[in-house]
Amino acid sequence: MKLGAVTLAYNDEGTIAGTIKCLAPFVDKHIVLISEKPYFGKEAPPDRTEEICLDLGCEVIKGTWALDHMQRTLGNQMCSDCDWVFTFDSDEMMEARQIERLIRFTEKCPAPAIGVTPEIYWHDIDHVLTPRPEYQPIIMMKPFVKVVYIRNINTPYVHSTVDMHHLSWAYPKDIYKKVTNYAHATDFNGHDWFHAHYANWDKTSKIAILPTGSYGVEYKPLPQELRDYL
Repeated sequence: MKLGAVTLAYNDEGTIAGTIKCLAPFVDKHIVLISEKPYFGKEAPPDRTEEICLDLGCEVIKGTWALDHMQRTLGNQMCSDCDWVFTFDSDEMMEARQIERLIRFTEKCPAPAIGVTPEIYWHDIDHVLTPRPEYQPIIMMKPFVKVVYIRNINTPYVHSTVDMHHLSWAYPKDIYKKVTNYAHATDFNGHDWFHAHYANWDKTSKIAILPTGSYGVEYKPLPQELRDYL
């Protein structure tokens, strides 16, 4: 079985190496589509994202896209010679044993796409949101699947119980940039939310406030295997 990977990026030097390294033993090719301009907000000077991707053996495509689903669909098309495509964001990782479980799952998967419920990290790589938000990102799909908006697709998908780790709200990700430049910017008054609910968050607090509601915060460190990739 031939496996590809597609990852989107925009100035993600703090996290993208982890995404690439965890997938590297399993994929035949990894395409990273780097935006030269953010979806929203002010453009920032490029960081080391492209250099890191090239050093780790990825194919890099640079361009400007209105939103991320256009990049995902393009990446899928570029993996048309693959049986399945991993679609990890640049802040998502999985342990090797979980990737192996996911690959085995594809062998009997009745649908052309697979979603998971991830561990979502808050503020650092030692704390997660609890209970897990009802969010099932599609992380693996057939190359013919079309992404129609953000991470929504035009085909059915099934849910897998494999664990995925998402540094969604955690350093070393640049959270301010996320809420002002990324697709999430449409859900936020990013500057105000960042300073009111994130920048000065107290680790003794058990509550994280997001536009989707309030969540508990639990101490649950990122597995050492993945910490070593960052």
